[in-house]
Amino acid sequence: MKMRLVPLLLGLLVPAGAATAQTMEFGCPTPGTTFTFDSGLKVVAKGRDGMDCTMDTVGGAPFRLRALLIANPSPDGRDTSAYIAALRPERLWPLEVGKRIEARYSTGGRTWTYILTVPRTEKRTGPGNAMIDTFVVEMNEQGDKGERSVSRWWISPADKYAIRFDATNSAGTANRAVVTEVTR
Repeated sequence: MKMRLVPLLLGLLVPAGAATAQTMEFGCPTPGTTFTFDSGLKVVAKGRDGMDCTMDTVGGAPFRLRALLIANPSPDGRDTSAYIAALRPERLWPLEVGKRIEARYSTGGRTWTYILTVPRTEKRTGPGNAMIDTFVVEMNEQGDKGERSVSRWWISPADKYAIRFDATNSAGTANRAVVTEVTR
């Protein structure tokens, strides 16, 4: 009898919506929420349009963030519409540990293969050095000439935004963006 109560009590002790729940429904950050990155860049949430979060770069241009993963236009200003249409990252939602999607994208006579997965949840240091529940989304990319890259997003269910992004490729290039402050 006592053993039957343990799962019930554990269920009551875990906060609803935490990444430990192993799933996350899609949502955009609350309009007006500002995310400040370690680079000094600030973006402000404006709203939602389907699977796109509408965002503004402070001192820059507006953009759409598809499925909390891919910006259009991209940070360098390129139109990513064809890339987004090929990957269809919205298929990854709701996020669930173990979920996997595959896609191919061709441009300029080249073809790229993508595998996006949700390998795990993870507590991650976030703004104010707080430990934040996150879903890790990983994208493995392989070009038809052997190029490879891995990108990772740490999506916070509480903020409905990626609090960290890392990417590396076979050419030795690495990128990182870390949210250092969230203001509402």
